[in-house]
Amino acid sequence: MTNHDLNATQLTRATQILRTYEQRAFPSGGSLLDRDPLYTRALLGALIGDLEHYATNHGLDFTEVVSSGRATAPHKVGDEVRLPQQDGRCGTIVGWTNSRSETETIYLVEIPSMPHVFAEPAAHLIPAPPFPRTDTSLGAVLHADQVERTYVSLTARLATAKAADRPALERDRNKLITALSSWSGVPAHQLRDELDPKPPPDAPAARSRDAAAAADDFPHDITKGIPSTPAAPAQRPSRWTNPRRGPAQAA
Repeated sequence: MTNHDLNATQLTRATQILRTYEQRAFPSGGSLLDRDPLYTRALLGALIGDLEHYATNHGLDFTEVVSSGRATAPHKVGDEVRLPQQDGRCGTIVGWTNSRSETETIYLVEIPSMPHVFAEPAAHLIPAPPFPRTDTSLGAVLHADQVERTYVSLTARLATAKAADRPALERDRNKLITALSSWSGVPAHQLRDELDPKPPPDAPAARSRDAAAAADDFPHDITKGIPSTPAAPAQRPSRWTNPRRGPAQAA
């Protein structure tokens, strides 16, 4: 059974259970399921409350029961899914979390070249088509999450490859981009911008020779070169002062 068939079976089974519970809980009222989200949420809450009461009455840990039920969720990490509400793009599940009400599993989906991870409930996900097998000189790529690592490795080899080997490496890179773009729905140029190495930042402009010399002569800490109070001017000796006695002078 495929994931799509499993999802359909689980949804049908859950709908039948909920409708049966609604008829027993509100036998005289009309059904508002699928028409009133607040009503449906309240009905689900009532059903879960009754199930917890049933588990407690039979000596079962309801928290463990819920955890085991979530472990059989329709998706797991590594599954490739399509997001109909995100322009039908495809990505890979990289994790999951719980909704604020803790009654629904939210799946974290990474779409190639997108700057953030998408958080979607299971109802918003459908199985993605198989990733097209892409043969490269480094081996066959069978899944979307293998593309980035292979592309980066090919790019690294391209930087030092001989001229005769470069065309084959370029063809491999192009095949990977084409396959990932057709599978994910992300434009090829956007994928290249994300995966290609970024050029180094521009070096600062060179200083002129005169400016460089002035900077070298100027003190690094200007506050250390300026005294807090002006120094007194040095006393110049009188032109008639004889600083020492010569041997011909009297003592």
